[in-house]
Amino acid sequence: DDARAPVHRPRRAFPPRGARAAAQDDDFAVFRFTLGIPGFDDADIPRVVGLLGAGLLVANHLASSNPSDAQARTELVGAALSAACVATPYFGRRIDEASAGVRGGALDVPGAEQVFAFADDVDDAAKADIAWGTYALLTQTNARGVIVLDADGRVRCARGSVRLPSTGVAPPGPSSAVVADLTRTIRASGCVPDGGEEEVYLADRGAIDRVGANEWGWMPPGAESVFVARNLLLASDEPRAFSKKQRSWARAIAKKLS
Repeated sequence: DDARAPVHRPRRAFPPRGARAAAQDDDFAVFRFTLGIPGFDDADIPRVVGLLGAGLLVANHLASSNPSDAQARTELVGAALSAACVATPYFGRRIDEASAGVRGGALDVPGAEQVFAFADDVDDAAKADIAWGTYALLTQTNARGVIVLDADGRVRCARGSVRLPSTGVAPPGPSSAVVADLTRTIRASGCVPDGGEEEVYLADRGAIDRVGANEWGWMPPGAESVFVARNLLLASDEPRAFSKKQRSWARAIAKKLS
């Protein structure tokens, strides 16, 4: 028989898709540049550069007793570039908010615990509504942790990544202990808007640092944006995580759960 036996070639082994993505993220993180200045958003660097350039242009113009036509043209171009640098952060944020979708990152946030706890006095019907609402927020927005409050500021439910007094020391206790700890922490932080304020949206780490929200005991250290709407607290590990559409969706759920 002249038929040749089939030749079996070894197949190349490829790493799982998740492992390749994680490796790419690690490679990218090496080249990320941040100033790390508390209260300063690195996205504002172009604005600082533009203002500095405009100041130098003014100083150069005042130092020239008889500017030439070439200098005038150069200053005009420089002024246009400075204006573009100053405006870039504003338009960049607007574009990010308009195009932000559900990015579906991991629910784990650095410095947080995974919990799903109800207050003991929440009845079964209310539990069903709250469970649906918190699930919708965790899947249809970029929220990584959700806390539902009642009108008196007591925690009704906590779900997802939240920070507890025992985080990093001991595992979360029973639901009643989780709810009691979070209620005390939230009341002490003063983060819930008063009657004259509808909501608080801290879109990035700079905004969080400026208002001292990094001291809020319930918020994980890894949170990059926070949305507080009356009886609803949302935290995400993504900066500018909550677009206008997502905030509107959260308001609707907050109204239903109130």
